[in-house]
Amino acid sequence: MDLKSKFEKGKANRTFQRIDSTYTVNIFVGFDDDGRMTVVITGDSAFKQIKSTKLIDVSLKMRNDGKMALSFSLLDTAYESLFLIFCNDIIAICEKAGSAQAIACAIIRWKYWKEMFGKRKQTILDKQEIKGLIGELLILKEGILTSWGEEKAVQAWMGPLSGHKDFEIDDTWYEIKSVNENALQVKISSLEQLESDKKGHLIVVRLEDTSTVVENAINVNKLTAEIIGLITDVENLSIFQTKLDNIGYSFDEEYNSWNFLYKGRQSYYVDEAFPRIRKKDVDSSIGNAQYTIILDGIERFKEDWV
Repeated sequence: MDLKSKFEKGKANRTFQRIDSTYTVNIFVGFDDDGRMTVVITGDSAFKQIKSTKLIDVSLKMRNDGKMALSFSLLDTAYESLFLIFCNDIIAICEKAGSAQAIACAIIRWKYWKEMFGKRKQTILDKQEIKGLIGELLILKEGILTSWGEEKAVQAWMGPLSGHKDFEIDDTWYEIKSVNENALQVKISSLEQLESDKKGHLIVVRLEDTSTVVENAINVNKLTAEIIGLITDVENLSIFQTKLDNIGYSFDEEYNSWNFLYKGRQSYYVDEAFPRIRKKDVDSSIGNAQYTIILDGIERFKEDWV
């Protein structure tokens, strides 16, 4: 659905469009009397007070027909792209819930989103940090979430907590390295990254710089929004948001200009035979060490992974 086009139809005359006549829930988008982008969900709901933020005005009112109308209006046009992401997520949640529970579920979902809309702008991550974060988020989305479920997947993401491994779950672990498409080696930045008595996995994610107009280009805002759409439980969303905060990421329009093409990944099984430097291999007077692994040299450890 091209939601932005739906909004634009009501801009000139400040009117609303129903998003889809086939939906079981009555949801409308457009511009209100004050010229603000607004999404409205109508249905049954017990009246309750809902807090707005400095970026989103929230209202829950009874209509003349006795139905309730829950509306979200954007107060700062600089956050239009984030608002569109929010609207798509709210629409999907409402449609899953059905007409009887749509407003209640939208209110619960808002508890998560209001944290993001209420945040002050933070320092922008640099390009290498963004690239590393995208690699971890891609593996979270494509593998960890599908294999382990959202609760375990979100809990397992240790990178934002300065864990030695990017993901630690049950009896295994995953270390993610984001590199250019033609990279021949990966950098291991500490002795602890591949140090473990448990067998684990080294995953190499290949990303290439690209422009905003290239088809299939990804950026950290888009990828984060996609993952938000996959996490249905509000507590899991809160944990996910906290970990993004720990990294120093919050939605910013500037991130839309840094785009990458996802060129694939390779996974390597890390066991006792895998070439790595461990603490027991170095003198105790050495505090830390960095080293590189030549990828051609670990071909025999390559594995298929979800």
